[in-house]
Amino acid sequence: MIDEKNHVIENRDMLKRIADFWSAQLNNEIFLRNHPNVLRGSREYFEIILAARLKYIYYLPKMIEFLETIPVKTLLEVGCGMGTDTVVFESKGFQVTGIDLASAHLQLASRLFEYYGARGSFLEANAERLPFSNEAFGGVYSFGVLHHTPNTALGISEIHRVLKPGGRAVVMLYNRNSLNNFAHWVTRKGFENAVKRDAANSDAPVTYRFTRKQVGSMCSMFTKCEISTEYLFGAGWSRIYGLVPKQVHEKLSKIWGWHLVAYLEK
Repeated sequence: MIDEKNHVIENRDMLKRIADFWSAQLNNEIFLRNHPNVLRGSREYFEIILAARLKYIYYLPKMIEFLETIPVKTLLEVGCGMGTDTVVFESKGFQVTGIDLASAHLQLASRLFEYYGARGSFLEANAERLPFSNEAFGGVYSFGVLHHTPNTALGISEIHRVLKPGGRAVVMLYNRNSLNNFAHWVTRKGFENAVKRDAANSDAPVTYRFTRKQVGSMCSMFTKCEISTEYLFGAGWSRIYGLVPKQVHEKLSKIWGWHLVAYLEK
């Protein structure tokens, strides 16, 4: 029999560990490897990161296009980080709301929106218990986040709950059957670029990798679910990335890509 009280405490402790890790680990700063003197939170800082995301996340336009047909252009980003994708959606006419566990990311998101004169709201919240009513949004976007929460299936169920009928969602999760997963298995390196390299902080507290079948099963409550494989490798393989022709990279991404992208409709 499960001790409910202890279970709640353990889950709360895990969520705090996750929040603390991602407040210390600003993942987009991988794009600043060649810019060591750029001030965190400056306009230059954001411009470099935004340009890099458009370069490496080559399928971002496809995700935006899929969400542009939602019945109401209210968009929730689950795990918005520093708001780099959120601000792109806002520029396309979406009314955006972002949630994240990591307060440091949310502070940067607010600053980014100030620089660009963008409008949106940001909340510190848990993806497994979204603080919104049923059918609150026309669209939901979650990029590389729910594989870092203890109960990924519950996070996807919450996305379904807050979507309006006919609403759409895009969810990216890590692919178990990928070149990147194999490389990390061989090298025994962590999946995230942790700031602290001691034993306790060598990687994110939670990092799941899923098969296409598992993703499809978790998304079975949606009326439509199409899963695309993308992103053979990116900034973490920057030297190799520059040697691989774009067309070859994108073709191989469809076979051994690190990202499983679910295009969903309620």
